[in-house]
Amino acid sequence: MKSIIKESMPCWYELSWSNKNSIILRIHKDFVKNKGKIPEEESIIKELKEENKFSMFEGDFEGKNFGFDKSFVNKGLNKDFFEMEADIPVLRKESEESCSSCGGTGRNNFLGGICRFCDGRGKSYFYKWEKASALSASFTVFFMYSFNPKVQTSSNLKQLMTIQTITKKDAQGHGSSLKGEFSAILVNWIRMIKEVKNLLTLIRTATMGTFTKMSGCRVDESSFWVRLKNGRLIMNCPGDACGIHPENWYEENDKGYEFNCHNVDSPMQQITLLAGLAALHDEARRAGIGVF
Repeated sequence: MKSIIKESMPCWYELSWSNKNSIILRIHKDFVKNKGKIPEEESIIKELKEENKFSMFEGDFEGKNFGFDKSFVNKGLNKDFFEMEADIPVLRKESEESCSSCGGTGRNNFLGGICRFCDGRGKSYFYKWEKASALSASFTVFFMYSFNPKVQTSSNLKQLMTIQTITKKDAQGHGSSLKGEFSAILVNWIRMIKEVKNLLTLIRTATMGTFTKMSGCRVDESSFWVRLKNGRLIMNCPGDACGIHPENWYEENDKGYEFNCHNVDSPMQQITLLAGLAALHDEARRAGIGVF
């Protein structure tokens, strides 16, 4: 099986991040033509639908929506790619009960200032995970379906990264893991890039904006950090040392590498890291990487 770690391959899909807090999945028309739609009868779709109580799955790449419970909206064909846009959902919802930390005052009773648990609103909160789970599961199905395309597209763009995810409800940790491959041309660019600070800022902005929208409250900015070393990427987000990292640090000239993750336990964390990868991809394309 071909791998972008060693071989340059025409692009069949890519991710893009919007500063309006959405992730765009771009799928080449040749892939759509050759693969057709994803049948709802596939076992992985049945399992995810039953486990998460999703109401529907739409697998037609040319349809109005794509994925579980309308996770993606099809924006149409743009420069040979179907663009599927997924808005980042707000998961944190306000309840009618008073905040258990401040007793409903909205103030920190010990240190003064506003209560950090309720942001001064005096209400308790809960999380509704359905939309994040549906988006995560939609990514999981697509990445599985597109892992080994067996078709070469006519795109003049090269594939810069491939991704695989899982969506497992009530798992004992790692229920939203992800891994993938970075191509040689992407890794070489990361290794040689001069404006490193600008790239790190763009990736961090994407992850922080995505997580903040989903969490619906202020977050500790120090939990978001990105490191680049010799073409290798490390990216973290809030959690127990949650993030992605190189599978190994052994360097080979003109080769990409595999990346893996650590303690990606929730769809919120997974979607946050996907947004960071999308931002990395955007900046590489803006720099002309993989454009021929």
